[in-house]
Amino acid sequence: MTDTGQDLPRFWRRWRVGRQLERLDQWPSNLKNLKNGTENPTVYRANWSIKWHTLAYRQATRWYNGLKFVQITAAAAIPLLTGVAGSAQWSRILIASLGGLIVILEGIQQLKKYGQNAVLWGQGKEALKREYYLYQAWAGPYSGNRRDEILADRIEQIIGNEVGKWAERPPEQKNDHADGSGDGGPTDVDGPAGA
Repeated sequence: MTDTGQDLPRFWRRWRVGRQLERLDQWPSNLKNLKNGTENPTVYRANWSIKWHTLAYRQATRWYNGLKFVQITAAAAIPLLTGVAGSAQWSRILIASLGGLIVILEGIQQLKKYGQNAVLWGQGKEALKREYYLYQAWAGPYSGNRRDEILADRIEQIIGNEVGKWAERPPEQKNDHADGSGDGGPTDVDGPAGA
């Protein structure tokens, strides 16, 4: 039985795009329309890549904003508690806990690179959409007879550039995200770039 997330509250279904990315990234996918020749494989790849980048961008943005919101809230609470509660034992414990929480959340952000990934995947999504719209309009490099070949080359070039940027990261920044919550996508060996 597949978990569709329909049993979750609406907020959590929207927040949890990791499952959508996992389903989208299943390989080999069931490509009936490609097998029977009713869909252009290049256009399919463009649409698939745009969808993947959109979901990955949303997920990274939500995690980044969520972590930063909690950090800012905890940081704002520290001087407030110091001023209100003074040196009471419970306030010192709470203030120390909030400080620890801020450090932990920043560590998670630095490890997972949600902010950087959101920017990278947002740029990739927009570049892919630009190519797709030029292709649909028969404009720019897509005005000739080799439009499918050119689109395929440019899609792979965009994704390849992302892989190159990811490969340039120091080894400690390349994480294996078995839980589907991190950057396992076009920057991973098994993601769209490896597809």
